[in-house]
Amino acid sequence: MTDTSEKIDYSKTLNLPQTEFPMRAGLPKKEPEIVARWQEMDLYRLLREDAAGREKFVLHDGPPYANGNIHIGHALNKVLKDIITRSFQMRGYDSNYVPAGRLPRPSDR
Repeated sequence: MTDTSEKIDYSKTLNLPQTEFPMRAGLPKKEPEIVARWQEMDLYRLLREDAAGREKFVLHDGPPYANGNIHIGHALNKVLKDIITRSFQMRGYDSNYVPAGRLPRPSDR
């Protein structure tokens, strides 16, 4: 029988990858830094300029909750539409999704 009073360092028994990534993402701290960096770069304008002249993909979006009280299906609908338009943007189309219910800014056009 072994002596259980000794603590065994199990981390030495595992083949763990060596990485520079922190153990926790720390999104609440990092997200404002990332957004500030995007604003400093004026990333949205750069993306819109890059898409100018490409074939357009337009996904028409209705009012957010014209058929009753808001529910989780409405959120799913917006997420799916966002995924679709982003995938078309990545495939080379000029696709700028502006969810219905939000007034477009001049920069959205």
